Amino acid sequence: MTRDHDPAAQADAAWTAFRQRLADHLATMVDGAELVVSYVDLTDSDLPPYVDVLSADGGLVLTAASDAFLPDESPLTVEQVDLLVGLGWLPPDVDVDRQGFELEVPQREADRAAVLLVRTLSEVHGVPHPAFLDAEGLEINGPIVAVATEPGASDEAESPDDAAAHAFVMPMTVTHLEELVEAALGAVFPDVRHDEEGDIPLRSGHSVLFVRVRHDRPAVELFAHVVLRPTDPDRLPLELGLLNRDQELWRFHALDDRVVMSYELVTTPFAAQQLLHVVHRFLADVDDVAADLVARVGGRRFLEAVRARRTSPAPVVDDELPIVGLLELCHLGRPRTRAVAELFDHDRSAIIRQIIRIRSGQQHCDGHDEDVVLTALRKALRLVSDGRESGPVAVPSRPRTVQPSLLADDDLDEDTLDLGWPA
Repeated sequence: MTRDHDPAAQADAAWTAFRQRLADHLATMVDGAELVVSYVDLTDSDLPPYVDVLSADGGLVLTAASDAFLPDESPLTVEQVDLLVGLGWLPPDVDVDRQGFELEVPQREADRAAVLLVRTLSEVHGVPHPAFLDAEGLEINGPIVAVATEPGASDEAESPDDAAAHAFVMPMTVTHLEELVEAALGAVFPDVRHDEEGDIPLRSGHSVLFVRVRHDRPAVELFAHVVLRPTDPDRLPLELGLLNRDQELWRFHALDDRVVMSYELVTTPFAAQQLLHVVHRFLADVDDVAADLVARVGGRRFLEAVRARRTSPAPVVDDELPIVGLLELCHLGRPRTRAVAELFDHDRSAIIRQIIRIRSGQQHCDGHDEDVVLTALRKALRLVSDGRESGPVAVPSRPRTVQPSLLADDDLDEDTLDLGWPA
């Protein structure tokens, strides 16, 4: 089992990232600031295990919950108390008015305090993943920047506030998980659609990320066909080996006449922000990886194969004033759709001809990102076409990606995972 498919390895990586964010936060707390990190377990207890951090006089005062702050029916065990003392916590002492387990460290040792806090929650109280914590936002992998990846996306993307408010959900069936994934992506990517195989395509340059819910295990698969028909197959095994050695997150393998870049996210529990974080990382990397690999082994990127099917050159228009005006608007910022339509006198054919000129290389974009200019033209085309909505992004057909099961066949039985997935 690879690290990317290993739930324990994923949890370790999540704890490491959380500890780093926590250390950065503790190091910058002003005098008098307080942070409470608590275990939001599935019992919804009013008295969950927690660690409190107070910044005072250049130091950090840490307090971990003792029996005085825990439910009567869930006191600390002898083993838990021994672990706390072994980690360096001072036990409660009524003589010095210490009701919880306490420890004070200089603020310059914020890293040490973060390690102690993480070990206390994960080792003593058994928190399985940072997604089960309430840490005032630190348990989530930072803010997600909304990126419009589909032509015709809205001018303003929404941030997933609901996902941040509900850090984790335990999906019970395949359908439930599909609904969670669609809701999480729909909060950031406008006009989320499914292709004929039920996957959600998200475009990045000349590449497309497909998001798929696995039906055989509780997981979300992210994959892209980064290179189609490589022309140097003898070099391909070496390049795949280098990519799998050097890439921290993604896995690469050859499938028929294409190269697949993939990642599998285990969703027990499902955290919307975690999915969005991985999706944005994937979108940020995939087209650059594809371009570099095409340069080394030949072939085409995914959407370049679509463009190669053209059989006739695009017509050339003599009047270039509208596109000059559009490029000038781009210098001033994102052009408004109505202004672009007015530049072309609301002429649907003129806008279509201009899109063809850009995509065929007959019209340069004066240093602007080609996709930005094309998106502005497509929005104007939609506006002048009597409000008709554009269809989903056309993508070539592709073979079904088949990934091996997380468990060996001998290990599968009805008790393996009672969450609605077939055993």
